[in-house]
Amino acid sequence: MIELITAALILAVSLIVLVIASHFTIKSVEDLIAFTGLSEASVGFAILAVMTSTPEITVALFSILQGTPGISAGDILGSNVFNIGVVIGILGMFGYLKTCCTDLLVELTDILFVTSMIPLLLVVFKVASRFVGVILLGIFVFNIYIMTRKRTPAIDRSALTKGKSRLRTIIMLVGGIAIVLFASRLVVSSAHDIAIILGASPILIGAKIIAIGTSLPELTLDLTAARKGRIHLALGDIIGSNLTNITLVLGLLLIASPFEVNITIFAEILPFILISTIIFWRYLTRGGVSQIGGIVLIMTYVLFEAILQ
Repeated sequence: MIELITAALILAVSLIVLVIASHFTIKSVEDLIAFTGLSEASVGFAILAVMTSTPEITVALFSILQGTPGISAGDILGSNVFNIGVVIGILGMFGYLKTCCTDLLVELTDILFVTSMIPLLLVVFKVASRFVGVILLGIFVFNIYIMTRKRTPAIDRSALTKGKSRLRTIIMLVGGIAIVLFASRLVVSSAHDIAIILGASPILIGAKIIAIGTSLPELTLDLTAARKGRIHLALGDIIGSNLTNITLVLGLLLIASPFEVNITIFAEILPFILISTIIFWRYLTRGGVSQIGGIVLIMTYVLFEAILQ
């Protein structure tokens, strides 16, 4: 009982730290936008998304070292379902995404949908190959190159950057992300302890619990961004994080440690990735995600949790 209470307290404190650190991180990202002239979606995709995907990269590293790459694969796919189903769902339900459509976001969502279909090759061949990993890494590099070339219209940014230091902004950004990731790690470990104490199954600890934990940076950072009016930054991060998970993280995992594909797990997870992406795309092309659309996305994730056993 004491162990359960301790783990619950660590979880609660970690979540509070996560929220506070997210606020300062978003402020640093806003300053970075002013310095670089990149669009919000570009910064969210090319910078913030890679940083918030660090938990998935860390899980992949430890999975490879421990000889259990399948855990990381489940985390990657589960995180992608969570990001769209829960993170975008919550933003939509709160009314932040009613008018958020841009050509760039639609283009990124198209790329996300096509890229999300690539893991189907793993089911077809039944073995995760290095060849598929190389393809995924190539897509990641290409997307980063394209996004870093997207700029905002030419404006006088001197007023926005007056009195601010580039070095200080970068240090604050890196420090904020470090605290977010440290707090996320505590959240994951405490959630893991709670699951063990309550006798949860290994699937909950891996594909469900860990996936939720590694997606907490996206949830807290993007909710903070949306509340500050940085909607495109938040969406750029979510879409970019999913693309980073599928291309960079899964690509590195396949190259470093090809593994036997659990067809049952993949067959249960992949449809939810594609379905949630299609639902998001449908609302996005109509101008934005309504509150009903947000609830639909959340219910999609609830169904995913109920079916994945």
